Amino acid sequence: MAGVLQDNAVMAKAEAIKLEVGAIFHSYPDIEFAINDYQLRNFVQLYIRDSRTICGTRRAKIKSFNPKLKYSEITFACVHGGRKYKSHSLGARPNQKTFLMDCPVSLKFRVSPDGQTLIVKSFHEQHNHSVSQASFMSLPQRGRNKFKPSVPVLLNNFGTRDCEPEPAQATKPTPPVDIGKLVETMNKIPGATIKTSSLGHNGTHSICMVSIFFQTPHMRDLFHAFPEVLLIDATMKHNETGIPLYLLMILDSNGEVHIAGLFLALSELGATMLHLISSFKASNPNHTKIECIVADVVLPHRELLSKNFPNVIMSISDSQTLRAFRRDVSTEKLGISPDQKTACLQTMEKMVSAQSKEEYDEYYNILQFLDVPQVLAYFNDNWHGKREEWVTGLRSEHKYFVSTATKHLETTIQKVKNVIKKSYDIPAFFSDVMKCIDSLALEKGQKVLEMVQKVKLIPLSQEAGSAEEQYDRLLTPHALDLVKQQLQLALSITVIRNVKPQGMLQVKAETCPCSFFKVLKLPCRHLFAARRGKGLGEFDPTLCFKRWTRQYYLDHCGMVRPQLASTPVDQLGDPPACLDASQQEQYSKAVHLARRLALAAARLPHHEYVQAVSCLETVASAWERQEQVMVACVDPAPYNGTGTSQSSTSVLEGTEDDGSCQPPEKKMCH
Repeated sequence: MAGVLQDNAVMAKAEAIKLEVGAIFHSYPDIEFAINDYQLRNFVQLYIRDSRTICGTRRAKIKSFNPKLKYSEITFACVHGGRKYKSHSLGARPNQKTFLMDCPVSLKFRVSPDGQTLIVKSFHEQHNHSVSQASFMSLPQRGRNKFKPSVPVLLNNFGTRDCEPEPAQATKPTPPVDIGKLVETMNKIPGATIKTSSLGHNGTHSICMVSIFFQTPHMRDLFHAFPEVLLIDATMKHNETGIPLYLLMILDSNGEVHIAGLFLALSELGATMLHLISSFKASNPNHTKIECIVADVVLPHRELLSKNFPNVIMSISDSQTLRAFRRDVSTEKLGISPDQKTACLQTMEKMVSAQSKEEYDEYYNILQFLDVPQVLAYFNDNWHGKREEWVTGLRSEHKYFVSTATKHLETTIQKVKNVIKKSYDIPAFFSDVMKCIDSLALEKGQKVLEMVQKVKLIPLSQEAGSAEEQYDRLLTPHALDLVKQQLQLALSITVIRNVKPQGMLQVKAETCPCSFFKVLKLPCRHLFAARRGKGLGEFDPTLCFKRWTRQYYLDHCGMVRPQLASTPVDQLGDPPACLDASQQEQYSKAVHLARRLALAAARLPHHEYVQAVSCLETVASAWERQEQVMVACVDPAPYNGTGTSQSSTSVLEGTEDDGSCQPPEKKMCH
């Protein structure tokens, strides 16, 4: 058998040549292997910062060099350091970033006096940045093609094709559906919270449920970390029953929307909404910290939210409002002409972005002047009385959260819709949703890693150590943008001391009564102006709530493992249907071992990797022919310093024959 099965020989070799001061290497491939092993073990990436080849070395003192060394001097550095980086940016492209963070890690090799070996002269291992496996796997040239979402869906291309229209709402309620299998699928996710509301049993003794609340441990952690704003959307009806899927979402400290819970409802009764509310409260003790709920206007029994969360401000996002306008104001529903529809929609859409009560009243008068009774009656019944919830300038002090959520809410919803297919059974429908959630989490995780791995270029015009630079190190990019706006606005504010004229804010160096500071807990323009007037520095980390800091964001929104795909069944794939129960169990164990073999083979040098793959192919072919294969490992010979292993493996291979006592033919593989 032309192959080789390594019995941890490579690992033994790596341990024999450890990277430390004084370590001796007899060839450059030895150094490459040790560097690669060090990188994999410590989740760092090194590159050749400086080197001198043997050909370029003066031979006054050393007459003969070992040609296998390749270099006489070589210095490795961390990918985030190696040289002092000075930006030459003029600020024309403010979003440029770099990997270079002045990391001091360096590893220096120098040739021995006799020219036969390379010796580690110095090794500084202390990094000045965070080190993690997730960050390492996403570095360029290391994990660009290895770190992929568990579902092959191009989420960023959801706009390349038109989304299929939602089915029209049925005129009669959806009958109860047997979704016991859905609960079984949900139970595969470790630690998931599943709360059901049941109607009883049908003839097949399966539970018939009218609503299910679902939340994974990661979803609970997200809501616990960012409970201030809860977003609820109910637009998903992409399965064979038309069952609506409610998405419960939160807004993190970088302005990104995360799905923090799922709710499926087979009926639109008030009891269904009460089940959602009670299940959510029971699973999330931090619900008392909710300050604002952004809920779709079409959510059945929406008023129950305000009753069960009495101190919470209700709001409607811009995208939800515009979507409702375009859906309800139509020629078919209201019996109006196309010209009337266009004129009314244009006026109502301008109302959404009105910045003041006067501007809203102006557009409302225009809508009345258009004299379309059907539209005016619809608007007065459904929207005029709750204008504080959806008009930008009339929203409460939580408008900063709502405006941020609007930018990302519709994008998240469309991405979920893009991967959900019609005519699927409910378990498959749920699996599609979870795979999409996993992909969204990985996509956001990549943004987290980019924030960790790269630093922003500082323009030459910006003063070193400025308040903006210090806030950049402390806050997330989204929070930094908010603070930078306030820094600019502070330049136009006049500070008057020891005077209390009517209509002016009374600001201290640490607090301000404005809505921006009270809601977001970030320094506002009034604070910056007051601190300048008192001769205090503009940077003060105590002015920033911890939810907006980079460290808090990294702790709660870092890279996460797939939720549905983390179960053993989904990791291994379903065993072939032709296998019985005992064979399926054997199949699962064999797949685990095969993955260990694949990992070990991937770490081999190329020539040994080719031999190992050939060996595995021979074993697979023999098993398919139902032949016996036996492996006998021989003790490896001492390492000779040439970069090759002298270990060997004996493999016994032969066909099964009960009537023969002859052993199978023995083959030696090197």
